[in-house]
Amino acid sequence: MVTLSFVLSSILILVTPGPTNTVLATCGASLGVRRAAIMPLAEAMGYILAISVFVAVADAVRGNALAFAAMKLLAASWLLYSAVRLWGMPFRSDARSARESFLRVFLTTLVNPKAMLVGTVLIPAAAPIHTSLWIAVYAGLSTLAGLGWVVFGACLPLGVRQHSYKLASLVLGGFSMAAVASALSS
Repeated sequence: MVTLSFVLSSILILVTPGPTNTVLATCGASLGVRRAAIMPLAEAMGYILAISVFVAVADAVRGNALAFAAMKLLAASWLLYSAVRLWGMPFRSDARSARESFLRVFLTTLVNPKAMLVGTVLIPAAAPIHTSLWIAVYAGLSTLAGLGWVVFGACLPLGVRQHSYKLASLVLGGFSMAAVASALSS
């Protein structure tokens, strides 16, 4: 069964600023709470898929520094691509923006290092029967935390919200550099 330490660790991980949370806050800032409320679903879907993959390959990947470095470089590439794209985007809140944002949240979550941490460390290898329950709990918690990040973004002053894409671009660029540094140091 899912433990209290897993739930508390998951909550701590999910409220910590990171790539997905940055994109969720940007969605709240540009789309508002009502239109961005669906974005945590993209986050949950991304986590379900990514964590499932990491759980499945955890034993093979755990001791393989090259595999971990490759995953970090993949994540860094996506974050850098997103940062560059966001930098040049005009501030808008139309339906096309919402669809693009949903996909961006999903893809950013797929390569989020938090998924690797949960799938290879937090979910115990000794409980394969209950793995889907652990993943479902994490996805549920991510939806609640994601909604919090959307609300946070929507509550920013308009002057800040109008620059949310550029701010998110800088944050994602920083995460990308951190992922590259981490990959090169392993």
